[in-house]
Amino acid sequence: MNPLQVARQNWAVGDSREAEARKIDMQIGVEYDSYRRVYRVEGREWIITGQIAKEDGKKYYILECVG
Repeated sequence: MNPLQVARQNWAVGDSREAEARKIDMQIGVEYDSYRRVYRVEGREWIITGQIAKEDGKKYYILECVG
């Protein structure tokens, strides 16, 4: 399952990716650990390190792999 629709499947600590904010906020294919403040996506743990708005009017989070 690829909830964030990214072709890349092999992620390492320190890698970053963009994800549509709506999918993260609604937890579509994502689990959130509120105690540790990490998101679990595709077997990896991610933190939000920034956000951007694109021309399509959508907001995207920049996620960094932490484990």
